[in-house]
Amino acid sequence: MSNKKIPFGNGIIAILLACLTAILLTATAPAIGLTWDEPFYIAGADSYAAWFGVLATSPAQALSAASIDQYWTVNHEHPPVEKVWSGLVANLARHFFDDLTASRLGVILLVALLVALLFLLVAPVYGMGAGLFAVLALLSMPRFFFHAHLAALDVPVAVAAFAVTFLFWKTIDRGGWGWGILLGVAWGLAVAVKLNGVFIPISLALWCLIFRRKWSIVTRFLLMGLSAIATFLLAWPWLYHQTWTRILEYVDFHINHYQIGQWYLGKFYLPPPWSFVLVMLGVVLPLTVLVLSFAGMARAGKGSKDRGLVWLLILSSLVSIAPFLIGKSLLYDNDRLFMPVYPFLAALAGIGFDWLLQGARRLLALLKRPALSVPVSLVLGLVMLAPQSVAMAGQYPHLLSYYSEAVGGLPGATKLGLETTYWCETYAAGIPYINAHASPGDTVWIEPWSYDILIYYQMHGQLRKDVFILTDPPSLSIFGPGAPQPLYGNIFTADWIIFEYRQSQYGTAGLDYLPLMAIKNKTPVYQVSSQGVPLMDLYGKLK
Repeated sequence: MSNKKIPFGNGIIAILLACLTAILLTATAPAIGLTWDEPFYIAGADSYAAWFGVLATSPAQALSAASIDQYWTVNHEHPPVEKVWSGLVANLARHFFDDLTASRLGVILLVALLVALLFLLVAPVYGMGAGLFAVLALLSMPRFFFHAHLAALDVPVAVAAFAVTFLFWKTIDRGGWGWGILLGVAWGLAVAVKLNGVFIPISLALWCLIFRRKWSIVTRFLLMGLSAIATFLLAWPWLYHQTWTRILEYVDFHINHYQIGQWYLGKFYLPPPWSFVLVMLGVVLPLTVLVLSFAGMARAGKGSKDRGLVWLLILSSLVSIAPFLIGKSLLYDNDRLFMPVYPFLAALAGIGFDWLLQGARRLLALLKRPALSVPVSLVLGLVMLAPQSVAMAGQYPHLLSYYSEAVGGLPGATKLGLETTYWCETYAAGIPYINAHASPGDTVWIEPWSYDILIYYQMHGQLRKDVFILTDPPSLSIFGPGAPQPLYGNIFTADWIIFEYRQSQYGTAGLDYLPLMAIKNKTPVYQVSSQGVPLMDLYGKLK
């Protein structure tokens, strides 16, 4: 085990894995319904990409306060790097793909990069088997696989966190101040993807306290911090004018973020207790991957065999979830905010799988059957990946409802009082029925604040234009005045109701939640279910 220069063969394998990942995610993206936050990020991505067109033709105009306000106000609550990337990619991809897949392609390409880095981190130290299994473990995590398709920020910040950690690992023993600046640029870009990128250096600093207590490391971290600040400010044109005021607004948005509750063990919490993080990870990670990741952690030792790689992965995993464990960050949407932990756990699972392979090889040597090591390794890999792969194939595309064998899948999780689904991805399944049966002028009720999902579908011809979406309170579409606009109205005036089994929406009202009362004793005209558990009901003509 050594942290040597990446062999040429490993680089080729990493590229192939990245290409296969991009193909797989692109092929499976169209079936996955638009989720709650995606319209906001898609609108922002399109607006930011348009600004770069102005910048290319008229730089002075583009950099003016008026132009910045025009193009960068949309979704300015979050930093722009992922949206800039996705917007530029989408502009090209729309020539080849449908609009939603094109908008998602930027994130898909980032996941392809993540897969390559994951392999290149694990394989040089623990072998090709460990590297390949780490990649397959990540892609066979149904929740991560789902989020890997989305035009959202959670997986991109996971990619950014892993990329910074990868760069740190590969350059830690290289001299020169340039590496500190390069790390800072990478970290600054990570923070400019999403706020939780701020926490990335904590794991790196803790690792250095254990394995690299040198003054040169302090200098590197100082350079890293300074260049990160400069990169963050440069990457976000929204901050070019009224800089300090807008930075304070950004910080205030996250400190005083609007409250979102969480359904947990049959109760509504705001916020959920610290145990929610560990319980949720325990029930949405495939059982074999969870066990192997613990086996990987057990190989940490003193770090002499792998120069501390396992410890770096352990610390990075802990830092990824620490803000939620200590109650310093708002927690909601089940495991969505945990995305940065999954690549590190996948790496640990790959290292745990290598331990399993070593045990199998020793056994075969005792049995004098060393020639069977390759087929036995393949069989072990299939056994470790089969349960979640079969479950994922059966539940696709509704993978936000995946729960592991540890709790008996979705039916067992439902009995425990865990949330059935979330993020409105099931809405897409009801649209064909509405298109076929709605009368002109019919109205559709959906969960408040999610109306932009149906408006997006309407804009792109997937929902009939003579159907109207209701919203209460009154509001305008994120896509601007040129897009179809929702009508003001409540559930009791609707012709159609799309009801998703997202128990968090019940809030403190519980069973007195008005939509539940509206559909009480009604029979849905269409239903989406998984393993006998309903995910979404469509009710028609309830007036």
